[in-house]
Amino acid sequence: MASQNQPLDEINWSNPRFVQTVGIHENSVLHYFAESPFFDLTSNNAVINSQSQFNPAMAASMGTRQLYEGRLKTMSGLEFMIAQEPAEMAPGMGTGVWVIRKQTRRKRQPPEEDEITVHSTYFVCGDNIYMAPTAADVIASRFVRVSYLPRKISAD
Repeated sequence: MASQNQPLDEINWSNPRFVQTVGIHENSVLHYFAESPFFDLTSNNAVINSQSQFNPAMAASMGTRQLYEGRLKTMSGLEFMIAQEPAEMAPGMGTGVWVIRKQTRRKRQPPEEDEITVHSTYFVCGDNIYMAPTAADVIASRFVRVSYLPRKISAD
């Protein structure tokens, strides 16, 4: 369980009850992610989720990944999208790692593609969800290690 003050990139979140009743697959992974503390209630995903509770026609768009993501792609604004499915390592043996991106979509006039700005990336590994470190976090970590090494050598 994450504390209120814990940074999101230090959280490991899971919901075993969801996994046991629904499972994690292409049609449920975004719904599973919506249960996590990483989810943003101002996102287009949250709007679609809310609308589908009261509109049976919208509920149909929640059933499959293709329809759900298709609906998201018609909207501008903040969204969570599957960026990568689990890689197949051998027949029937996948990595079990889903990659989800928090991004902002800005619609453009056809034939131009929508402008996408990625804010953060998340991994769904088995039933655990993690936030990927930013490039700045990785560089800072490397810098600390490199600056520590000369001090350690001079102390020896």
